[in-house]
Amino acid sequence: MENISFTSRIRMVSPNEFRQIVSGFGEKKFVKAPWTIKESVLADRAYTSDVFDCTVCGLTDGKQVLMTHICPTNPDNNNFSTIVDFIKRKIPFSENLQGFILGSKPDNFDSPDSTKLFDKFVNFMNKNKIPFSQFKGGPYENNVAYSSISDEWVIGNYLITPQLKKILTNPKEIFNQIFAKVEVSDLDEIVW
Repeated sequence: MENISFTSRIRMVSPNEFRQIVSGFGEKKFVKAPWTIKESVLADRAYTSDVFDCTVCGLTDGKQVLMTHICPTNPDNNNFSTIVDFIKRKIPFSENLQGFILGSKPDNFDSPDSTKLFDKFVNFMNKNKIPFSQFKGGPYENNVAYSSISDEWVIGNYLITPQLKKILTNPKEIFNQIFAKVEVSDLDEIVW
């Protein structure tokens, strides 16, 4: 099998920019509540919203993305092996597969398993030798989208404004302020 690596861009935008970006995606490409593995989307592009204590996991081969949005308080998500089985059935594992994980709220009284769920996705990526970027923790809610057409992950966050982008010329600064842990894969890059 030919190993083709591609560099995904990861960009943070305002809620208005996010809405504009996903406006053409269509409802069938939206990962909606109740945020179990059943609502996952496999398509050329996908998006989800209102990520707080949940974990979003995306896997892409550059042509399509499998996007999950898993709620740690939903009892349907208690068996992680069911989630893994679903993922392995939905997207072919190859040398070209790359990943993205965002979420987790540590010490969340209402969602004590939030960080455990996130860490299970990290362990899944590591065990399967899938290169991935991760954005963990932080006190804010986020929206996430991916398009294989532009090979771009987009994170919508209300703290992002056009003025902020003028002040902070290095986008990595805002990622480090918004998330408690930021690890970017060698195959990804953070951009404005």
